[in-house]
Amino acid sequence: MITTIEPGRYFHVSATTPHEVASLISEAVGLAHRGSKGHGWFGVLISRHNPGLFTVALSPLVSYGETAERPAPFPVSP
Repeated sequence: MITTIEPGRYFHVSATTPHEVASLISEAVGLAHRGSKGHGWFGVLISRHNPGLFTVALSPLVSYGETAERPAPFPVSP
């Protein structure tokens, strides 16, 4: 499931299977890339909170048009 936190900018992705994770993250990254032109030309940062919970967000730490992954600093429960 993709939960929109800030339209075009910030999304939570939760999934139970590897296929679902890949599919939903790809969809959320696409939504973020489309929103990046209206939000300062940031890139997309994917943060992994646990195996089934991710954040996909525009970030000034990532160059425009690029996507980067990192583990989240603190795990959270789904």
